[in-house]
Amino acid sequence: MSVRRREWLVRLSLIVVSLLLFLVVGEIAARILISRQNGGKEGKEQARYTEYDPLLGWRKRKMASATYKRREYTVEVKTNSQGLRDPERSLEPPPQTFRILALGDSFVEGYTVDLKDTVTKRLESRLNDSGCAAEVINGGTAGYSTDQEYLFYRSDGARYRPSLVLLFFFWNDVIYLDRQDYFGTPKPAFEMGDAQVKLHRYPVKEKPKEASSSEDEKPEPVEGSALLAMIRERLWLGAPDVHDALARLGLWNPIPKSSPRLEMLVYDQRDLAPVEDAWEKAEAILKSLKQDVEDHGSTLALVYIPGKMEVQEASWKATRQLYRLKDGAWNLDKVRQKVERLTSTLHIPLIDLNPALKAAEQPFRSTYLMFDGHWNARGHDEAASAVFDWLKTSKSLPEVCGGTLPLQARSAQVFDPALQTREP
Repeated sequence: MSVRRREWLVRLSLIVVSLLLFLVVGEIAARILISRQNGGKEGKEQARYTEYDPLLGWRKRKMASATYKRREYTVEVKTNSQGLRDPERSLEPPPQTFRILALGDSFVEGYTVDLKDTVTKRLESRLNDSGCAAEVINGGTAGYSTDQEYLFYRSDGARYRPSLVLLFFFWNDVIYLDRQDYFGTPKPAFEMGDAQVKLHRYPVKEKPKEASSSEDEKPEPVEGSALLAMIRERLWLGAPDVHDALARLGLWNPIPKSSPRLEMLVYDQRDLAPVEDAWEKAEAILKSLKQDVEDHGSTLALVYIPGKMEVQEASWKATRQLYRLKDGAWNLDKVRQKVERLTSTLHIPLIDLNPALKAAEQPFRSTYLMFDGHWNARGHDEAASAVFDWLKTSKSLPEVCGGTLPLQARSAQVFDPALQTREP
């Protein structure tokens, strides 16, 4: 054997050994990471710090806590003596302090990040750093839709006398305005009539108690290579075309076909009757909320939260492939366009977060989590920055901060839900 050929074989052997070593180390690392995922998206942490509420369906318990352990974050959620995921707040605003109340769902509650990184705390920090003494109260509760957020304002939020109320609106809010349960948990619902909305039923039915477990749910054991499974999962979400191209080579199965979830019908190009009914309720509820907020001497603004697929092209592509959505049959801008028309009709200021979040997207530096549709800490910060910029440019600040809003709202009257109830 010649010297040159021997050297070539040695180099080839080194390459093969190095590749095998890399694969072994990668496989071990992948198995360690998977073993620490602690239940992925199937955890039941919320049940550990919420309770039945006859008006809202559920609410956060006072002085409760639970720890979310997911593949991308481990976060402890604690509530204060008022049942908010927030520092302690007095009902009476501190002197010369601009108070904002944020209403919303899990994006506002922010269980995917530490409290200091939530959109409300980041906005509060920006205001205070600018010299405007402010409090931004976190009135968000995971799973709420706009009807529950309106009722929460009536029963709880107005008591804090906010000068400004920010309603954070997400696309899956729409369908649940026309339903009496949220994934099996009863919730309030409104009926249309007499040019206004009335509660369909009060009190809300109580969900039968389930056996609780203090143990964290573990992910399903991986069959075959854990490294290959991780690569496939990331390509599915981040590069679906590459995923299916490799599937055609027999490396794994293509993205399976699934039926679109009910909430996704809001993006259907057709104006479907059930969706239009839900939008009608959305308009009526927003109109009532605006009136109530203004009756207390406050101002209402709506903050539009774009879905991950509205911001990331790869996420929309993966969604289309998962549900086999036909080109032209779905309109990704439809919800945002509906919200624009709705707020314009009702004369409610709109803060659209879509441009800011799109501009902030960078390779390997997203504003959304990879396996979860919520914001990461960067997403919360970018959202807070966009709201802060709107507050300044629109002068939606009190006079002491260079704006035109009153510093304090009027005291709230006691809310009696029976007065808004129509018997079924």
